[in-house]
Amino acid sequence: MLPVATLLALALGLLVSGRDTGVARWSTRAMNGLMRWYTTLAPAVIFVVLVPTFVSLHRQGRPGRLLAYVMGWLALKRLAACLFGVVVTWLAFGLPLLPSHSTGAPFEAARTLYSSSGLVLSSPCFVALYAGIVTSFAALRAPRVARSLERAADALERAGGAVQCLVPLFMFGLGAYLRSLPAQLATQTHGGPLARASMGSLSLGAGSAGGLMVSYLLVSGIVGAACLGFHAASLLRMKAALPEFSLRDYFVNYWLKVYPLLWASCSEALATPLNLHLVRKCYPAVPQELRLFVVGLGGWLNVNGTLICAFVMAGAAARVVGHQISLLELTLVVPIVFLLGYVVPGVPGELALFAAPLGEALHIPAHLRPSFIALYIGFNFGLPDSFRSGQNSTDSCVSALQLLGRLTRRRARGAGASGTARPASP
Repeated sequence: MLPVATLLALALGLLVSGRDTGVARWSTRAMNGLMRWYTTLAPAVIFVVLVPTFVSLHRQGRPGRLLAYVMGWLALKRLAACLFGVVVTWLAFGLPLLPSHSTGAPFEAARTLYSSSGLVLSSPCFVALYAGIVTSFAALRAPRVARSLERAADALERAGGAVQCLVPLFMFGLGAYLRSLPAQLATQTHGGPLARASMGSLSLGAGSAGGLMVSYLLVSGIVGAACLGFHAASLLRMKAALPEFSLRDYFVNYWLKVYPLLWASCSEALATPLNLHLVRKCYPAVPQELRLFVVGLGGWLNVNGTLICAFVMAGAAARVVGHQISLLELTLVVPIVFLLGYVVPGVPGELALFAAPLGEALHIPAHLRPSFIALYIGFNFGLPDSFRSGQNSTDSCVSALQLLGRLTRRRARGAGASGTARPASP
């Protein structure tokens, strides 16, 4: 399985680089090159994914009010996932309420909002988002352009599947890079002590390669617990609203059949056909249009696991490189994570798109930002990727069921009100 291979490759990279300094030097150059390549490619990925998605939405042809209701409900759940991720990160790493490097909360809020607004207006990632929205409207009147962009998006998804095979190789290089990272960070912090982030009786730190390996496992555990906890809360809400909903049938007939594939492949796109099949088979009451919209486009609409993971990764990477962030700062970047969540492609490593914007929005010092980005990307591969993929796709099923219940109750109330206002003739 991919997560197991990822862990073994990471451990092997740590071990080999400790015996051969040449491997560590090679991995450092490779990781630095990857950071430059990633910064250039990320906006293009956002554009290619966004345009076909918007074109698909325009072609759905559903009533505008129903579409707005479904989108609004999913957006509220997305916001809840962001705030849940902030709280989990705050509690797990013991972040202070207010930043210690500013004159106070009002100043820090103004500074973060100012930098975030500048980021939203000028960041290449957000420019690609705006360009994608405009292009999607033009593509509706240019079928050839729309088809070309759809083929590009399909190729990107296929490439994402192929990248799965390269993840262990990447993690081997990351392991070698982590071996040399403590010395790099010591230089960047002018020889000062590296920060450690406490989590109960355990801690995260960059003082050694072994410490970074333990940090990776601890971060994976936090992400897994957070994603499973959020999913459990959604199921409990579903059970409270619909007492006849069977948790046992859900786990036996649906969850256990799709979650292993999601966990092993780290790809919502790869598991979408199976997910659609199981939702149709297990819950035939869900209308086709609702199933195709919520589950079929779940990799774009319903990425709550990714959003939770984005905050945990940011908190962990910032603390390991020695930069203290606060609950206030993390809360103020919720709009950035919320919006960027609409342009992730649903493939392994998709959280990499968040790294640079969050590094800038959280005011990670320029000399620490490359290490922050490398750790952020490295932490998200493997086990965290597995947990967030499983959460994203299975939560799409629960969201479809929750929406079905809410829409059914709305129609019942509407019919009742209509009947009261205009009773039938005897």
